[in-house]
Amino acid sequence: MKNKYKKYTDKLQDLIDLEYPSQKLHPGIIQDIFNLTKSIGRGENLGDISFFSLARRFVDETMDYKSEILVVLKQLEKELKKEN
Repeated sequence: MKNKYKKYTDKLQDLIDLEYPSQKLHPGIIQDIFNLTKSIGRGENLGDISFFSLARRFVDETMDYKSEILVVLKQLEKELKKEN
């Protein structure tokens, strides 16, 4: 599972580092998405993830509804659903 999603998790981490570097250190959606990518990278069992809720919280907190983070989250969701 680890390497299968690496390009998505790496891209999300890169985008967060680029667009929201300080926010990944503070509680909120940016930190939640960053921690999710770390968990996926470690191959942890994540259970049921609501990507709709993640996307909605992201837009609510950042007001950035055109962010590439949303696009990559959707791609990651599709890949994870293929697994199930």
